[in-house]
Amino acid sequence: MDFYDLKFLLSKGNLSACVTKDTAYPKFKEIAEILLNKTAIRKGHKIYHIKDIEFYLYKDDHRDIITYPRTCEAGQWFFHSSGIDLSFESNVTMQPNEYNLFQPILDSSSFFGGILIRQIYPEGTSSESAKKYRLDGPHKVEWELFDKFDAFNEIKDFPHLVPCENQEREIQSSVRQNLLTSNKTPAQKVKELLNYNYYVCEVQESELVDSFLQYKNAEYRFTV
Repeated sequence: MDFYDLKFLLSKGNLSACVTKDTAYPKFKEIAEILLNKTAIRKGHKIYHIKDIEFYLYKDDHRDIITYPRTCEAGQWFFHSSGIDLSFESNVTMQPNEYNLFQPILDSSSFFGGILIRQIYPEGTSSESAKKYRLDGPHKVEWELFDKFDAFNEIKDFPHLVPCENQEREIQSSVRQNLLTSNKTPAQKVKELLNYNYYVCEVQESELVDSFLQYKNAEYRFTV
């Protein structure tokens, strides 16, 4: 697999067929190999390499409830309160609330997720330079790539993925960061997620707490 397979790998058809709680890790690692070793981000004349990513996917047989709901095409940028994702093809049922604003419903058909970009670094520097260039955090990545754009003319430097010829680098996996703060229990965290993200939840809350505990220590973070 290489860069030109990436959009297919992010599609619902691919992920729904091959990702369950038991098979997610090898599939995520396959995608990570492409993003970290064969892909860069171009913004105008600048090129950035990707150093650190985390995977998030919610579907009925992989209830990673920490995932932000969305409706997106494969490969779209998705902004949320923790940073920016490269999105999987995603869909969630929407219903208007009392203010006529559309909000997500979590049900058995929900399928959504993406890849949080945690660190990037400029081409021509080493991956160890990411911290020096202050690009070592999801919001720093977001601010670097999407800091400002012309409001009156066509955008010509919007960030997009491009193939690159990175030297093959060994990928390390670990647990994702900051999923649960020390002052919250898993049950409190799940209740907070449901209240913040959903208009209606049709899944038993106790089941989602069990799922949160199951995926909290999954090694879905990949770095080089």
